[in-house]
Amino acid sequence: GHKTARTVGTKTHFPGAVITYAAIHVLQQVSNLKPDRLEIVANAKVTKLLTSANKVTGVEVMVNGAVTTMFGPVILATGGFAGDYGPGSILATMAKTYMGYPTTNDERASGDGVKLGKDIGAGTANLDSVQLTPTAAVMQGQADAQFKVVVSDAISGAGAKLIDANGKRFCEELSSAQDRVEAMATSKPPFRLVITEEQAKSVEWLVNFYAQRKVMQTYSSASALASEMRVKGLDPAIAPGVKLFVATVTPALYTCSGGLTTGWQQAQAGRVLNQSGMAIEGLFAAGEATSTPFVQLWAVSGIPLLYAIYSGRMAGRAVASGITSGNAVQDLRDLIISSITSPAKVAQGDLSTSKAAPAADEKPLEQLSMEELVAKVKDLLANGAVAG
Repeated sequence: GHKTARTVGTKTHFPGAVITYAAIHVLQQVSNLKPDRLEIVANAKVTKLLTSANKVTGVEVMVNGAVTTMFGPVILATGGFAGDYGPGSILATMAKTYMGYPTTNDERASGDGVKLGKDIGAGTANLDSVQLTPTAAVMQGQADAQFKVVVSDAISGAGAKLIDANGKRFCEELSSAQDRVEAMATSKPPFRLVITEEQAKSVEWLVNFYAQRKVMQTYSSASALASEMRVKGLDPAIAPGVKLFVATVTPALYTCSGGLTTGWQQAQAGRVLNQSGMAIEGLFAAGEATSTPFVQLWAVSGIPLLYAIYSGRMAGRAVASGITSGNAVQDLRDLIISSITSPAKVAQGDLSTSKAAPAADEKPLEQLSMEELVAKVKDLLANGAVAG
């Protein structure tokens, strides 16, 4: 868990979603203004890595049903494989012990990048290593659904308690995901994550988000919840006589710490390695498509996303260095600034072109303009609430 606050959160949206939508909008703007520098191809599926003399030279890709080829260095950043339960899937063949769990991943997390790499002799490691989250929501009437929604650890950070079928706490809520899942294995389900109305104030928008979508239920008091659970009372750590927000939760597949083997030092950094541990020229990988060297840390909240960012930067820098023969390259931030701001704003160092809208006027992220998203990211960095 977090002994020192090290994450930030937005006041009205998931920070990951804010950053992702902002990045997409900004890159689309760059692509529109400077198509010679950036091309975005949508509705595409890479079907094959192209090779020549043990070097990856590009990809075979299907775009809107038509097969074409693209040439250049390749970065595999396709995510993990915890959404594919099919025969022959990585889960079914390499991580069978996890097949009985639900998942928080959709069908896009199918290990495509790992499979593409293996097809040309790339090495893999830890394909039997999948991290479980202890707080996958069991929606009413959907207990058997394979796909589950994750309840953010920000709820536990705000003071929520995990209780078993007897209404008692059975673990430390800010311990690692692995410790909480192991505690669940020796406790009696169903499990509930319970937060009081007072505790919920620090994550109010998040609790409201879950409550509106029936991920969390509301109870007038601990006694009301105990009555529904048919127990005499709840753990004394849960304040009596106050309104509660409650999610029924269960362990579910969350992230993968196994995948393609990549280098971490000097000339091999970010490069995919073959089965002999040698770098495959022209092929790079990042995120859950790779095998992390930090398996023991993987269960700590925030580590998988941190690893995705770090490994992505490492792979990107390695590709850029190869393209420019080691010479200095233009920083992407400079390219973005020159694409979306006027010269005056560049001189002032101001990325935002509009003020963030008041909370009362919040719109879904997909409806925000590029300028609004950039402003929101700036607000996140300057004023985002700390999630402990």
